[in-house]
Parts: sequence; C-alpha cells; structure tokens
Amino acid sequence: MKRLIFVLLLLITPLIVTAQVEELRAKLAENPMDVESLQALLKIYDDNYDFESYGTLLKDVVASIDEVPEPMFQVIKYGIERLLENYYSDYAEDVSGVFFELKPNKDSLLLYLKAMNSSWYLSEERVRESVDRLGEGQLETYIFLHEQSVELYPADLNLIVSRILVEDFGETDYLIPYIIGMIDDYDFYAARNLLNESSRLLEREPMFYYLNGILDLEKGFYDDAVEWFLQGKAYDDGTEIHEALALIYYIYVPDNVNALFRAIVLSDDETSLNANIQEFVANYPELSWIFSWVSRVPEPKRLTEILAEEVSVVSYTSVNFDFEKISIGFYDIEGVLQGTLVNSIYGQFLDASTYVYISENMDGVVVEGEKKARFDGVDVYSLSPDRTRFLLMDTWRETISMVDSDISVLWSMEADYGMIPVAWSPDGSRIAVSTGWDVFSIIDVESGEVQETIEDYHHFVFLSNEKTFVIDYEGNIVQLDTESVLNTDAPAFWAEFGEDGKIVYFEYPEDYADFLYDSLHVFDTVNGRDRVISDSTLFMDAPVPSVKIEGNLVYFTEKDQQGMHRIVVMNYITNEVLFVGLPSKDVIVFPDVRPE
Repeated sequence: MKRLIFVLLLLITPLIVTAQVEELRAKLAENPMDVESLQALLKIYDDNYDFESYGTLLKDVVASIDEVPEPMFQVIKYGIERLLENYYSDYAEDVSGVFFELKPNKDSLLLYLKAMNSSWYLSEERVRESVDRLGEGQLETYIFLHEQSVELYPADLNLIVSRILVEDFGETDYLIPYIIGMIDDYDFYAARNLLNESSRLLEREPMFYYLNGILDLEKGFYDDAVEWFLQGKAYDDGTEIHEALALIYYIYVPDNVNALFRAIVLSDDETSLNANIQEFVANYPELSWIFSWVSRVPEPKRLTEILAEEVSVVSYTSVNFDFEKISIGFYDIEGVLQGTLVNSIYGQFLDASTYVYISENMDGVVVEGEKKARFDGVDVYSLSPDRTRFLLMDTWRETISMVDSDISVLWSMEADYGMIPVAWSPDGSRIAVSTGWDVFSIIDVESGEVQETIEDYHHFVFLSNEKTFVIDYEGNIVQLDTESVLNTDAPAFWAEFGEDGKIVYFEYPEDYADFLYDSLHVFDTVNGRDRVISDSTLFMDAPVPSVKIEGNLVYFTEKDQQGMHRIVVMNYITNEVLFVGLPSKDVIVFPDVRPE
C-alpha cells in the first residue's frame, strides 16, 4: 500500500508543478512587474535545473518592462548570476544587456560585462562603450570593475580594465595586471619592453621579477628564469609566487622543464631543494638513462665562455637536412670547432666580446656577451658595416627600428617590411630597405628620416656612400640618378658596394632555389673591369645576404666539385685568401669574422 501511495505521489507531483507554472506564467503575462510571481517561478525552474526556461523567462520579463524597481532589480540580478553560475552565458548576456539599458548603474554594468566575459565575447571596445553610457566618474567606474573582476575566468575583463587604467588614466598601480594581459595576448615583445621601462617603479614588486622569469621561460632561458624567480622571492611573503607559476599556462614550456623549474624555485633551502629535485627525478624515471650519458661528456661551453676566450675567430651557421639540425659554430684560425650555439639561425659579432643572433624559430634577436639585450618577436636584423648599429625588422608589428651602439633603440618607424636584404652604404650613413611591394626606402641612419622612396620595379637596391644603384629584373646594375647601365660581364642577382669603387655581385643563376650556386664577381666602376673570384658561391634566399662585405674583405661559402662546402675569407681587391674553413657535408652559411 505504501509503495502504491509513493508511486501515485510521483505521478501527481509533476501535474501540481505544471499547474503552478501555468498559473505563475499567466500572472506574469498579465503583470510583468509581479515580483513575487517572478521569484516563485524562477525558483521552480532552479529547483528542477531547467535553466533554459529560467533564462527564457528572464528574457521575456525584461523585454516587457520599461523600468526596474528595486525589488525586481535584486531578483533579476540574482537570476543573471545564477545563469552565469550554471554556464548559460548566452541567456545571461541577452538578459543583462537589456537590464543594463533599463537601469544603467555600476551593478548592472558589471553583470553585463561579466556575462560577455563568461561567453568569451568581451572586447575593449565593448567595455569602453558600456562605461561611456554611465557618463561621469569613469576612473571610479574602472577601478570598481577592476576590483570586482579579479577572480573572474577568463581574465579578459580584468586585463582590459587594467590596460585602460594604465593607458588612459596613468594609474601605474595597475601595471602588473596590464603586463600580464600582454602575456595573455602573446605580445611578449611589448611585455618585455614595458617591464624594462617600468623597472624603477616595479623594482620592489615580486611580480616584476616573476614576469621577467616567465618571459625568459618562454624563450628557453631557463637559468635566467630561475634567477629572476629567486630575486622575486626576496620581496615576496609567499603569496605571489604561486600566482606567478600559474602564468606558465600562457606560454609553452615542456612538462619536464616546468616540473623541474617549480622544484627549484619553490625550494627554501638546500634540504628542500634536494628533496624537491629527488621527487622530480622519481616522477621522470627516464631521466636516469639520460643522465648516465650526459654525465660522460663535459658541459658544452656557453656563448659567454666562447667570447671570453680569444681562440674563436670565425662563426657560421651549419644546416644538416638529414637530421633537421641547424646551429652556429665558432672556429679557430685552423677551422677547428671551439663551441656551438644551438637553436639559432644567424649571428654576427657585434664586437670582440658581444654576439648578436636570431633564435631558431625566428622569434627574437638576442645580444649576448659583454653587452646584453633581447628583442622579442623580431624577425631579422641587419648589422652596419662598422658594427656600431643594427636594424631590427618586425613583420608582425610592421615596424623597423635602429639600435644604437649602447643597445638602445635610436628610432622606430612603421613599415610593411619586405623580406629583401637591407643594403647599407659602406660608411653606414644610409640604408636601403624594402618597405612594401616593389617599394624601397632610402633612410638616414642617424635620424630615421626617409630621404628617398623608390617605387619603380626593381629587383634590388644598394648604395655607395653618395649614389643609389638598382638591379632591374633583367639583372642589369643601374646607377639611378643617371640611369646608366654598368657594363658587367653577367646579370646580377645581388650586389653590394665595397671599397675603391668596387662592386661585389652574385651572378643571376639559371634556376631558382632556396640555395643558389653561381659565380661571385668583382666589378670595378673606375676602369670597368669585371672578374670572377669564385665559380660556385652559395647565395641563400634569406632576408639577410649570405655574402658579407666588410671593408676590403668578402666572406662567402664556396662549394667544390664533390659537393662539400667551405668558408672563404678573401681580400676582394688583392684576391688574397685569408681564411679557408674545413670542408663540410652540411650547408654552411652566414660567415662572420670576429673583429680584433
């Protein structure tokens, strides 16, 4: 009997609830301002986890009213929060949007922005438009939004508001979340620059050091990242380091590196360091196999060690296609390898104790040695003939910047940079840069002013100290001001002006490829003599020339009949060979000689 009564109750209950729902809906249809009926019906939907009906009801009610009295305000506010808690962001956004229009204040604004934040549709433009509706007191409104959005996920609203507070109102107290927002947007270059610019303001903030460490982790500078975190701990009471470690989510770091990094930076003393690292090794048992082999050989030299010694005189890049391996090697005068810089594409000596190179993924330029700097997100650089300055090219942000001898940025300009090598005048006073499709700009190196824009169709533009020369699409070298064609023996693909009126040029190859092999010529503009100094020089299709001219010297790669590559350093005026590297099966490119 009891069981029968229970079954009957189960059958009757839905009927009772349905009757209540219909009655309450009828009351609201007659009077949408009936707060008690709205609250009762929302509770029924909430108890039955029917949030589609819950959201639909709120949408219908706010669409039917012209004002929101205080009791109804609280009910609708609670309803929007319940929709957000149960991940019905679309309903919450629709309801909160109308709700904000009906009663625009800080609370309804926050609900509206929280709803869009939850649905991943939030933008800075939408935040600004919404705050503008409230009129005066914008600074106080943004501070309110910042305080109320600290715990939100995703962090978009908090980061957008931080950026506005810093950029529009100069509120430096919000610099840290602003920079975190840059990291979240993968704008590592801007984040690094802002950290550098704000170092005095933030030097006692633990997160200043942690963020620098995060950026070094992203670049693979793990030792430097550890040092940054250890410095940050000196200012931290233990609360911010875990927040900082959570930011690793925004970057790519191998799991084993992440685990070891945490083991190190969370250690408080030698005992806890040993315990944490032992736990790390236990969690990665394959490491014991790796360590058994790594321990057999000496630790490779770091770049700073190579630069501290006087043995290495030449550097160049080696490319092994069989193993998909690329690295920069440093060699003595006999051509014997003295050290290697892995995960790098292209590098040059800035001076005897400083080296500049591009990482393998072309995600930044690094200056290492006596002088130190990092330029994140930069595609390529071009070093001046006297090694005092270099130009940075950033195709993502469409900017080019000149870096001075003290590694400070001398000037920057917007330019849609084309991936054609920069040409410097021999005295380093002017540069020719591809700044668009078939457009070259001649720029004054000191001021950054564009002296001339060449918009005619030319394959390449290069400079003497006074004149501008072009290579047309037929391979003719033309002096631009007189439009006179130089009487070279062969068509040119690339050229650079050297000393004593000499032009070094690479002959236009018959077939195009990534790696081109043809004759390297020296043309004398004084007497018209043209001579070949190498029959099989490598020229690589790259944004920097693979043949380098410095004073009366030319550095290039030569390929012999057996297909072996070797580096040659030659005085192109006297034809004296000063250095010949050992032959290599690998493709070797971008040679550079260390200055005395």
